Amino acid sequence: MFNEMVLYHFILIETLLAVSIVGFTIPILSKNYNLVIKRMRIYIFVFHGLITSVAFSGLVAFIFAKMELNLTIYTMILAFITIPTIESIKYLKILKTDNIKAVNIKYSIINISILLAFTIWKLGDYNSAVSIP
Repeated sequence: MFNEMVLYHFILIETLLAVSIVGFTIPILSKNYNLVIKRMRIYIFVFHGLITSVAFSGLVAFIFAKMELNLTIYTMILAFITIPTIESIKYLKILKTDNIKAVNIKYSIINISILLAFTIWKLGDYNSAVSIP
């Protein structure tokens, strides 16, 4: 059962990565500033909802397994704080600038690289997760 929880958590992380890539393409594919802002507003709500789902699924698995805090858990908590913060800063800077594409590329690359690093780091690790005795 715990392995299923970790698998679903991993699937949510991959979904978050896909949503981040879609958010990266929004300003690149559209030239209308107002349309970009409207789409980014929808994207930001979906993104924050999904990252909250990722955190909740991880928290449930963490509590269910009665795991101890370790470096991996601390890294995931740091990523949970960092990724939405970067995404919010990106959205606020997009609202204040005319060069939307440069701001979007800068902040999206950071978030996508963090998510890719977690995906690669934990790619096969969900099968060897700590099982409950």
